[in-house]
Amino acid sequence: MTLRIRWAISLVALFPPAVAIGGTGLLWRGTLPERIASHWSDLGAADGSMSAAVVLAVSIAVAAAAAIAGVVIVALPRLTPRAKRASLFWTGAVAGTAAASWLIPSWLTLQAGSAGQAVLGAWIVPMVLCVLYGAIPYAIAPRTPVADSTDGPPPLTLRASEAGAWTRTVTAKLFLYATLVIVALAAAFNVPILLSGNSGSGWFGFTILLIACIVLASFVRLRITVDWRGLRVVSLLLHLPLKRIPLNRIRRADALELRASEWGGWGYRVMPGRSALILGSGPGLVVTTTDDKQFAITLTDPEIPAGLLNALRTRDSDIASSTG
Repeated sequence: MTLRIRWAISLVALFPPAVAIGGTGLLWRGTLPERIASHWSDLGAADGSMSAAVVLAVSIAVAAAAAIAGVVIVALPRLTPRAKRASLFWTGAVAGTAAASWLIPSWLTLQAGSAGQAVLGAWIVPMVLCVLYGAIPYAIAPRTPVADSTDGPPPLTLRASEAGAWTRTVTAKLFLYATLVIVALAAAFNVPILLSGNSGSGWFGFTILLIACIVLASFVRLRITVDWRGLRVVSLLLHLPLKRIPLNRIRRADALELRASEWGGWGYRVMPGRSALILGSGPGLVVTTTDDKQFAITLTDPEIPAGLLNALRTRDSDIASSTG
């Protein structure tokens, strides 16, 4: 399959959410109540509703606009293929979210007979996972081959008896600020609900925000270590490894300029074949594994860990060749 055909199919994959919204809108016309469920405070019955016509119009407009935006962005000549693939993920995520915002509430209302009796239940799972729809056009789009670096940092010189090691502790202000914002939102929205006596919905929302706080706070203080074991990124809050790449799985390490637009945005990003901890624009360490997957992390002096990883990998390869 040629690259042009794969790009075309990935763009076509942006439009099914809008088609699904329009098709179900026609299919359910006359049977769907005038108002559909639009808000749940917990997993029970809905406590808010909106006009079905308004939700349909807004949802199809957002999904169609996201798909068209994806086509326009991919057509821009100055963007790199990686940036174009990332844009497919995010525009697809918006389109998928718009589709779920119409399909799930409408279906639940249709089954219950009225908006007030629509129970969310387990449907919260596809409602949350709808953002992953962007992974479909992203995966279809042709992947940029990982080329061998010609200007990366040279390997450090290590004797056979030497064991090199490098470690750095990083404070990620991005996650610190995000955690503080979530804490403020939890206090602003949930404390008044708890004080009013509506403990069910209050504790549900508080629990969700608490989990979000713990996840974000786990990235505030990170310890990055490079040694004979490979690369490790450990959360100092939870004392759990966030990323671990064994040395025998590393093909090479590079010190490169990292741009959020090419790695899916700020924070911890996971996409097919690539993941990254983007804490700011600038230099960073990029590790390419033996199966051509990449992991990137923002660092002020990535040349040292990159050179050490390359030296350790080269020495291990030489030892394996001599003993084999």
